[in-house]
Amino acid sequence: MNEMNPQPIPTLPPPIPTEWESILRPCIERVRSQYRLKWNGLHGAGHWARVLENGLRLAASTPGIRTDVVIGFAVFHDSCRWDDLEDPRHGARAALWVRRLHAEGILPLDREGLALLEKACRTHTGGRIPEAPTIMACWDGDRLDLPRIAGVEVRVEWLGTALARDPDFVQAATARASSRTLPYGHLFSH
Repeated sequence: MNEMNPQPIPTLPPPIPTEWESILRPCIERVRSQYRLKWNGLHGAGHWARVLENGLRLAASTPGIRTDVVIGFAVFHDSCRWDDLEDPRHGARAALWVRRLHAEGILPLDREGLALLEKACRTHTGGRIPEAPTIMACWDGDRLDLPRIAGVEVRVEWLGTALARDPDFVQAATARASSRTLPYGHLFSH
């Protein structure tokens, strides 16, 4: 452990807030109904579940991070991909999808939360730091799962939250990504 993070990183994923557990179920079902790639593929449910775990860990340790936005980002940021490799418009499509689900009442966010989630989704593949803490936690949650791709490592200089840059945190996220763990399987497995 280093000085910045003296506590060991827990092995169990943090709990999803109770109110969001029931919100996530219909959101995930809607995503499943329109998702074009393999559900358990490179950018599918396992990835979203690990992004959720990373994001919830970051939100719990960083003041000012909106948990509701982090949760929404985990599920929606890659939900509109048409290709696992090149798909530069997938973030923009995800932002539109988020707005639609919000308008339908499936995704209950206030105006600020909706704006943050749309921006986090729209810009997650090329976003630069510094950004709002909530957006950084979303992007960091995603970037910490890059080692699921063989030969890809986390680039700490692309992480914006202090905890995400902690070497122990990066190592733990890398281990989860490399082994392709499936936290929150009750929501994401089919």
